[in-house]
Amino acid sequence: MDKSKLESEIEKTLSQSGFELVDLKLASHNGKPLIQLFVDRETGGVLLDDCAVLSEKVGECLDANNFYENGYFLEVGSPGMDRVLKKEKDFKRFAGQQVKVRLKRPVNNSRVYYGNISGFENGQLLLTGDLKFSLEDIDEARLHPADDEIFKKK
Repeated sequence: MDKSKLESEIEKTLSQSGFELVDLKLASHNGKPLIQLFVDRETGGVLLDDCAVLSEKVGECLDANNFYENGYFLEVGSPGMDRVLKKEKDFKRFAGQQVKVRLKRPVNNSRVYYGNISGFENGQLLLTGDLKFSLEDIDEARLHPADDEIFKKK
């Protein structure tokens, strides 16, 4: 199964409904493929009803393209407050916010760094404190909201 083709078709299906694919995880559950999608949109966030509608649409896409002949499990959810950041547009969208960056290899004897996003240039994430990491060196980057953001009342 070609993961890049799967991801491309899912992204196309989601964008037709005004959503973006934040992350795609593939696993196995009871011997069948498990497809976990984390989706978002620029405004309004993701509601439970959105997940149900998107699950239906993505399921139709998977079936129409015969990605899994013997069935699969599909989960669609929100990326959460600590969402993963993968693409240049993610880092630009969340400029100024605090992130936790885990590197593939240590830099200055550390693989984990925290800082606010100060920019993204020439394929590099720029963090406060003059830290720069290329996308190729990042194992995972996630938003790292402060406690007062997590517990604030709406």
